[in-house]
Amino acid sequence: MKDTSGTPEIELVLGRVVVGYRVVGAVWLAILGVITLAGSAPPERSVVVVATMLVVGAWAVLTGWLHRSHPSTLRTWWWLAADVGVTVWTLFSSDLAGMDVSFYGGYPMSTVFMGVYSFAIAGGLATATALSAATIVRLIESVGSDPTNDSGAVLIYLFGGILAGWAVGVIRRGDRLRSEAEEALAEERASRARAEERAEMAAHLHDSVLQTLAMIQRTEKPEETVGLARRQERELRSWLFGDGPTDEDSFAAAVRAMTAEIEDLFPVRIQTVVVGDVRLDAPLEALVKAGREASVNAARHAGVEEFSVYAEAGDETAKLYVRDRGSGFDPEAVPEDRKGIAESIRRRMERHGGRATIRSSPEGGTEVVLEQEVR
Repeated sequence: MKDTSGTPEIELVLGRVVVGYRVVGAVWLAILGVITLAGSAPPERSVVVVATMLVVGAWAVLTGWLHRSHPSTLRTWWWLAADVGVTVWTLFSSDLAGMDVSFYGGYPMSTVFMGVYSFAIAGGLATATALSAATIVRLIESVGSDPTNDSGAVLIYLFGGILAGWAVGVIRRGDRLRSEAEEALAEERASRARAEERAEMAAHLHDSVLQTLAMIQRTEKPEETVGLARRQERELRSWLFGDGPTDEDSFAAAVRAMTAEIEDLFPVRIQTVVVGDVRLDAPLEALVKAGREASVNAARHAGVEEFSVYAEAGDETAKLYVRDRGSGFDPEAVPEDRKGIAESIRRRMERHGGRATIRSSPEGGTEVVLEQEVR
């Protein structure tokens, strides 16, 4: 079910309420009709009572069928006009049957609620006004009418139309605001996901392609250039087409493979120690990639021939340390255009719920500590 004034869910609920009351009103009228026919003083024209019961019952069945198969029909002016016509018949049926009392019960209010469902407060007022006018005409022309009951019915129709119309309007507006808020939240989440994906791509390209290009510029041996280019091509294809590490790889194996790769790329030795092991997932893979960036920085800038990588995986936390005794630097003085520490280490860890701590001094070397929860 689709409608412009609210979401399908809320319109379905409102429609069920209206149709449910219509069925209750029809049953109510039928019970009163049976009581009238079975009474000690049956009406002069019983056929009118029976006809009214049949018409109202069939109209209730038709309303329920339309709500299930063609719900938009219930929200048209021509349907509402026909609905008012059936109800006006029930208002005059007792007079046509020659009765002194009415037997329509609470059925007319179902038409007021139908008007509210179709066109909110405007529909409620329109149907209430039409039924009130019919009731007043009946009060004037019918000698057997009870002025107290009929005038009270007029007030009930008008009050019910206004109150129900206001309530339905509030419900629909609230549902529309909720729907808009959910759409805005979904869009914000999608935007954040796209931003994180772009940041992850930028970090990966910095760690791999840009660093390899920088090394190619410094090498003077053609065979080394070809080797670096082929290695980078394999890695980039693996990353783009999903042939890289899978979730079945272990954290320990990933750390050892990372340090072996750095030793292949740079003329350094890495003392690698790994304690414990866990399954490699996305956050731990980010931890290894951040450790790779820290190791590359040590190999390129520390001015040492050897440094250490220590990794530890426990039940709750995985940690990775990269230590060198090289020249060191001031972390706060790194230019903003140097994205290695900011993007490939700190923000990469933050995106996956981890933490990066960098301690360095010009004379004391550098230590990078990476921590990530194990899930």
